Amino acid sequence: MYSIKKALRKDFEVIYFDYDTGLKESIKSYSRELKEFINRLKLKRGEKVSLVGFSAGGIIAEYYARFLDKNRVDKIVTICSPFGGTWYNRVHSSKRKGLKELGYDSKLLKEIKKKKIRKDIDELNIWSYLDPLVPAKSGRGSGISLHTYFFIHWIITFYPPIIYKTRKFLLE
Repeated sequence: MYSIKKALRKDFEVIYFDYDTGLKESIKSYSRELKEFINRLKLKRGEKVSLVGFSAGGIIAEYYARFLDKNRVDKIVTICSPFGGTWYNRVHSSKRKGLKELGYDSKLLKEIKKKKIRKDIDELNIWSYLDPLVPAKSGRGSGISLHTYFFIHWIITFYPPIIYKTRKFLLE
């Protein structure tokens, strides 16, 4: 997310929420940590945040906005987030709770899909049909959905059109 953070910081106060991307804990646990993190920001009454999440970070942001504190969210951008699941959890250890929750048959992902997000929260979902980690329409979420042919999951946040689209959406 470094390049997106760098591109946004001239127009926004960008604060990075750091979590274990190895996903040893559950997505719900990371979402609760995100809530605590945002609470520590001491936002003014009515002030909202915009969330930008890449891969599992998008799922964490979606869970937060749908179940924990939807009143503080203005916009959400998800990039290559596995809304329909990923095969990756089958290859790696099931000891990683969060990774286990991102499988194709995930109860958590079904729960997120079922729960409607507030209509006043704008969403941009960027996904690639060719993404090897989140293939086909598995990366497609709700809101405005944009497809990209850039398919290298691990470095997509460095791809200039993704940075541009994210920045443009947040400025609108």
